[in-house]
Amino acid sequence: MGTDASGLTALLEAEAARFTLQEPPDPTAPAGVVELETVRDGKPLGVGIHVKHLTTGEEASVRPDVVFETQSVIKVTVAVRAYQLADAGLLDLDERVRLTRSDIVGGSGFLRYLQPGAEVTVRDLVTMMLLASDNTATDLLLARVGGPDALNAWLADSGYAHTRFAQSVLDAARFPYVLADPGHAALTGAQAYALGHGDPGWAGMTPEWQRGIEDQIAALVARPLDEVRALAKERGLPTCFGQMTPREAVRLLESIERGTAASAAGCAEMLAALREQQLGERRLPGLLDEPVAHKTGDYPPFDANDIGVVYAASGPIAIAVFANDLAGDYQREEDRIGRIARVVVDHFEAADRA
Repeated sequence: MGTDASGLTALLEAEAARFTLQEPPDPTAPAGVVELETVRDGKPLGVGIHVKHLTTGEEASVRPDVVFETQSVIKVTVAVRAYQLADAGLLDLDERVRLTRSDIVGGSGFLRYLQPGAEVTVRDLVTMMLLASDNTATDLLLARVGGPDALNAWLADSGYAHTRFAQSVLDAARFPYVLADPGHAALTGAQAYALGHGDPGWAGMTPEWQRGIEDQIAALVARPLDEVRALAKERGLPTCFGQMTPREAVRLLESIERGTAASAAGCAEMLAALREQQLGERRLPGLLDEPVAHKTGDYPPFDANDIGVVYAASGPIAIAVFANDLAGDYQREEDRIGRIARVVVDHFEAADRA
């Protein structure tokens, strides 16, 4: 039997209201730690949810067309485009990629722990990007699909009006340094990594070099937040990593699940990696026994996102949850995403038994 979509919407609205959101910061106060999240204007964004049962077609939403900061959820678009290009013979998934020190970027993933000269295939890069949100793999793949501009042009041509990959992981890492001095746009990957980890020798640089840049950052964070935001805008620096609406996230998931995003074999490989997801165990899968293929997007303590397909007894259910600008205990906020998945599955399962 069909489900009461309005009833599910009411349940989702109640769950969305459980999240704790930040108060907008004082724009005249010192900027503090200069990162994408601390400079982004228009806070708080809050919570958005979109759900679609892929067998019945029924949907329910909370703010499904609001544009959210995706964090690493946006990496799914890179995977889809890589498989499309491989299907067209424009990308060799079996090409072996030799890692260099300047390929390495910080944050999530395993590749940064390998020695320079290690080799992996392009297919390995896709797997590691989806399985462990590997940032180094992401930038290597992003370059192979043409960079953000080419990826965004494809997204626009494909009817994704709001889904955009704003910048590479390396550019996001460079952000505070370029904000302090436009000349730092030339920082190599190795130099940005060394600065981020307080180890100038890693990039063959001196402690004096690092201290000079740290002094520039200290002066920047002491400036009023509104001045720093204006500076980012003046220099054309993105203040997000990626953007997406919950509705477009579910559309992307559905295309992968139905095998239309790329070849059937490519979609199956993506789903296999997503079903072995190594992150976000407290989120969509947290309270479920059903298998889940999902991709997280994290930026503690601000953002906790997750999109995925739950393989319920009633059929696959695509769920997208974006929770931006959080202020509560981060693990509890993650648990709320797990509760949303449990509510959704229980609702559809009860309707299926009726």
